Amino acid sequence: MSRTTTSRITSRGWSACGALLASIALGFTLFGAASPASAAPTAPVGTGANQEIRNQQNTLCMDDYAFNTQPGAEVRQWTCLEGQNQLWAVTDLGNGYAEIKNRYSNLCLDNYNFATTSGSEVRQWSCWGGDVQQWQLTDVGGGWTEIRNKYNNLCLQSVASPVDGGLLSQVTCNGSGVQRWRLTDPNVSKMTYTLYKSSNPSADELDAYARITDAMDRALARYNKFNNTWRHLNVYYAPGVPTAEASINGDVRFGSNRSYMVEGTALHEIAHTVGVGTAGHFQSKCDAQDWPSALPLLRSWDGPDARINCGGSHMWPYGLNYSNEFSETAFDRNVRLVQAMHHDGL
Repeated sequence: MSRTTTSRITSRGWSACGALLASIALGFTLFGAASPASAAPTAPVGTGANQEIRNQQNTLCMDDYAFNTQPGAEVRQWTCLEGQNQLWAVTDLGNGYAEIKNRYSNLCLDNYNFATTSGSEVRQWSCWGGDVQQWQLTDVGGGWTEIRNKYNNLCLQSVASPVDGGLLSQVTCNGSGVQRWRLTDPNVSKMTYTLYKSSNPSADELDAYARITDAMDRALARYNKFNNTWRHLNVYYAPGVPTAEASINGDVRFGSNRSYMVEGTALHEIAHTVGVGTAGHFQSKCDAQDWPSALPLLRSWDGPDARINCGGSHMWPYGLNYSNEFSETAFDRNVRLVQAMHHDGL
């Protein structure tokens, strides 16, 4: 999808004036009045100077669309790329709400045109501290956050399909995956591993450890860039293994054949640790094509007739089953497709 087309921007001057006058009137009404003591507001979660804001449902990131720096800039979902236009300064305002400012545009996430209707747009606007730019960030469990606007009490919502370019909106809060977000510094690793080594390694083992480390580091860097899955893997050098193997409990074993100590093989095996070919219902979901997120994602790449094929504990396309399938594009698509399948209940 092109990143140069945006929707029409409308004036919001009178709305801003109205909100300001209402605030002044309220100030005169309350001036001098004693207020009862109250508990300190709950601080927003996920604050930080360089936060990536990633959706639970589609694993895509909140994005300053088309690198726009003008008030009214659209906010869309996009593949997480760790660029400045996908980083946000999330600042605790001290009143239970946060300001969310894009690092590239220096504009704030804004309830556009002071909307109160479910389904209305969010955009970016010059930061001025109004209620339309204040957001309640609430921990809803599992590391996920609900983002609710102070002015209209609506929740920030993404598009269900994991396809680049979907517009973000504000919708009546319902607790669904499209309204759940993870706010983290992109440098924080979600998937990690331990390579178990001999206490007195041989030359063969030292060489294998170096190759396996390189393969796993590359694979997990890609997973941590595109993926929402939090997992720790246990990795072993097992010379008796013909190629490489993995289990759903997170164990990965590389055999002595050096041609398999590469990123493509590591990605293939990591997919087994999250259920590809190892989950009890893997084949039945494949037979039914029961992939509400993964199938639309695949078809956005390969056309409307594309299918996720499964057999012999493997999947294709983008299963990285053979070295002739390896490429940077295939690696990226493998990770994104496996993540979508995992979200679909794999």
